[in-house]
Amino acid sequence: MKRLVIAIIALVCVCAFSCKKVSGPANGKSVQPNNNRDSTVNIICTINSVSWTTDSAFGLLQKQSANDSGVVNLIINATNYSGTTPTSMQLYITNYTGPNTYSIAPPSNTATYYIGNNRNFATGGQIIITSDTAYALKGTFNFIADTITVASGVFNVALP
Repeated sequence: MKRLVIAIIALVCVCAFSCKKVSGPANGKSVQPNNNRDSTVNIICTINSVSWTTDSAFGLLQKQSANDSGVVNLIINATNYSGTTPTSMQLYITNYTGPNTYSIAPPSNTATYYIGNNRNFATGGQIIITSDTAYALKGTFNFIADTITVASGVFNVALP
């Protein structure tokens, strides 16, 4: 019985000392080299000649429903909550293959600008991916959606 109590006490001590919290900033990879804080993750552009920037931005690689097809789609989302009505933007590339120029040609490659719940679908433009690393996606874009002209778009988003 004494051996069982000693074994339980030893096991509890080992478990207690094995739990510890890592101090400092997150140890994950960053978009910026040599910096663990992703302060440059954003999208900047001009919309109808007015500067627009994001509060949040991210990229997502999405596999096609046929898991063994090897086709991957790219989604880039950005939102701006400043002002009375939130605005957001979504860039979508079907069959993403890496850095390249992708023409906006619905329904395969699309760009959508949201003002509140109102959607403005792009009819033309392009998305240029200039850099695709394991942790970041950089590029430029421009498009026309209804009466909205989005120009000089630059993005730097983190990939999962």
